[in-house]
Amino acid sequence: MTSRQRMRSAISRHEPDRVPRCEQSYWPETIARWRREGMPADSSPAELFDLDAFPSFGLDNTLRLPVETLEETDEWLLDRNADGVVHKRWKHSYHAPAAVDFAIKSRDDWERHRERLAYDPSRISDGVRQAISASAAAGEFCTISPGEPVWWALTVLGMEHGLLALAMDPEFFADLLEAQATLALRMTRELLGEGYRPDGILFSSDLCYRGGMLFSPASYRALMMDYHREYARLCHEHDMFLILHCDGDVRQFIPLLVEAGFDCIEPLEARAGNDVRDLKPRYGDRISFFGNINMDVVATGDRDLIGHEVVSKIEAAKPGGGYIHQSDHSVPPTVSWDAYRWWMELAREHGEYA
Repeated sequence: MTSRQRMRSAISRHEPDRVPRCEQSYWPETIARWRREGMPADSSPAELFDLDAFPSFGLDNTLRLPVETLEETDEWLLDRNADGVVHKRWKHSYHAPAAVDFAIKSRDDWERHRERLAYDPSRISDGVRQAISASAAAGEFCTISPGEPVWWALTVLGMEHGLLALAMDPEFFADLLEAQATLALRMTRELLGEGYRPDGILFSSDLCYRGGMLFSPASYRALMMDYHREYARLCHEHDMFLILHCDGDVRQFIPLLVEAGFDCIEPLEARAGNDVRDLKPRYGDRISFFGNINMDVVATGDRDLIGHEVVSKIEAAKPGGGYIHQSDHSVPPTVSWDAYRWWMELAREHGEYA
């Protein structure tokens, strides 16, 4: 099988030739550590361990405000992105940037800016078209990210203000969702109309946290589910998958995602309570799982602990397809080169289908 065929088979809940093995993110400090510990300088983990590619190409779903650097020191910088969100970014750390200011703080701000979400052909770059074609030619699975309305609304308003708006002024929140979804769906339809066929849509939308969903199931049903259903319909009409990347404890969310039409969820953070050994028997006939290897366990370097983590989860999740092997978020620099190689050896050995 090509890598693309393997990924599509697994997400479709069929058994491919082997469990796909992916990794979407290594901390820069991780790669630097591994180079010091013996990883060949001229090779990547993907090349060394035959990992399956999982690229995603973004469409421009922003307000298209000027991007600028506002302040900079030796340690950090302040910049404003195309949605008017100001972030503080640390130069020498992979830690997530902090959002410190926002262009959209009220309904009046939104009304002044909403026309900036109008569709324009230039929102789909030639680079995206070329990347989709290149992935297809290489036999690689690829997705596009046209914009997920809930996460966009929460980030453009700021998490605290966004959740308060959802609770206290749902009509305002719903207006943001509609504008964003209208743009994202239009861009996707235009791209498909040109004949380009990515394998799916990926939403990178952290709609849960360690304590569960960021909002109630009732709010999701009332304000958000219909938009996700529309994305799912569009995907399934064109032989594509709808995939959600969502950090946090997703256990309460999964039945709602199944109802909305999602095909796959990742990365299944283990430290937030997600366990594919429990989730696969409960939902594996309706949604596929991607990730869940606990980096806290791999970071111990204990081969017995790593063996139990990797082998028990592969053996629980691989029957019938529907499982892609990956970390439960990203690979941090606490993971040694020796521990990573042991993990990959186990994943290769136990991921084969008879």
